[in-house]
Amino acid sequence: GFKSRVATQAYEDARAVVARFVGANPREHIVIFGKNTTEAINKLSYRLPLVPDDVVLVSQLEHHSNDLPWRARARVVHIGVDPLGRLDEADFDRLLQEYAGRIKLVAVTGGSNVTGNMCDIHSLAAKAHAAGAQILVDCAQLAPHRGIDVGTLADSTHLDYVTLSAHKMYAPFGTGALIARRDTFERGEPEYRGGGTIEFVSLDGVTWADAPDR
Repeated sequence: GFKSRVATQAYEDARAVVARFVGANPREHIVIFGKNTTEAINKLSYRLPLVPDDVVLVSQLEHHSNDLPWRARARVVHIGVDPLGRLDEADFDRLLQEYAGRIKLVAVTGGSNVTGNMCDIHSLAAKAHAAGAQILVDCAQLAPHRGIDVGTLADSTHLDYVTLSAHKMYAPFGTGALIARRDTFERGEPEYRGGGTIEFVSLDGVTWADAPDR
């Protein structure tokens, strides 16, 4: 119906607004909405092809929502914090070497809700990519106070995944966003099956919809 089409278009327009807000190129990144940052991080944890022996580096500055989802999927190793409450980059470098070849993801906060520390996320991204890992930045606390630019995938300092929380930015409660690499969500199967996640269903098979619908 007409009202449904208008509502759907408004929803898709909102994806474009959020993408522009973090400098995302729609050809490389997609925007997926959820209830909050916690759901966004969990959604990513379901989609990444992790196995128990894989390593996810998580800083000790994280909200537990950027820690617990990874504990359920892989081995979490915590990056230390210095006496001033800042991410210890020397410890980060040490861990990159110690777990070389096993690190699949670096998950860090852009701005700590405990200490207020804002680490150099693009420097961390370059180091993560050089080690063959991807990076997720929890920007729930950062987004209201600093500009965010995820960059292009060709740039070694790009951010693979960014999460946002609307209510931290005086937007309507009950909304969060995952800005993610498109290629990650163009493969694999959705954790919730049915509804708008499908393109076609037969009695013995299914064709999943394109990202981000799937």
